[in-house]
Amino acid sequence: MYGESGGVNSRGIAINHEELIGKYQVASEAEASEKTKLWWEKYMKGVIPFRGVGIPKNRELLAAWRRANGIDKWPLERQLELALAFLRKPVAEDKLAGILFLQNFLYDRFSWEELLAKYEVIYQNKWIFDWNICDWFCVRVLGATIAKNGRECAAAIASWKDAEYLWQARSSVVAFVNLVSDTRYYPHILEACGVLIRREERFAKTSVGWVLRGISKHDEVLVEEFIKGNSRYFSKESLDNALKYFERSRRNEYLQMLKGA
Repeated sequence: MYGESGGVNSRGIAINHEELIGKYQVASEAEASEKTKLWWEKYMKGVIPFRGVGIPKNRELLAAWRRANGIDKWPLERQLELALAFLRKPVAEDKLAGILFLQNFLYDRFSWEELLAKYEVIYQNKWIFDWNICDWFCVRVLGATIAKNGRECAAAIASWKDAEYLWQARSSVVAFVNLVSDTRYYPHILEACGVLIRREERFAKTSVGWVLRGISKHDEVLVEEFIKGNSRYFSKESLDNALKYFERSRRNEYLQMLKGA
């Protein structure tokens, strides 16, 4: 289980993951802003607690903590275990620290098969349970993993479309939002979108609107075809998003089509 093992510090003294993460949390608390904390918790409607530390500072703290504790000298497998242990924590900034650890130091140091097996445990244990952390993980880690490894990896992540757990299913689409200019991934994206748009959950449908919005910059016809074939499943919110870059007249035409569905 992630977080139960540890490493050795520069003096050869064993330190477990909980102790190391605790050191990071102390440094993070020292930089916390109550105003930022309250803003984020209101924005996220209280679904996850925040400490009140912005992403640039979080990234800076993580790099300093990693160097100060000699973690950059650890074997990569132990670093990966520690990064994943952050995802177990309930506070958003700790989860983000794990995501930044993976993004900045680890995602390209392992085979994608090994990484996805580890990532699936995160969803199985429901350590990702809100759209914000889900999307950070998708954009910063999963998307980068696909970009490095290509279509076989893309197909594996897109297959999460059938996951019962909403946030793993959403990830099958959101992982591609920064890859929409690469037409190699369109079959995987559209297949996943075809499943997610039929789900009733709001954040299943909004994932589809988001990725279609990006694709429309490169292939508007493809997006139109998908919307026509699935119009009865769109919510207004997801359709609005998908049509964001369409001309106003075309956007209104599709929105009227939704009303009549």
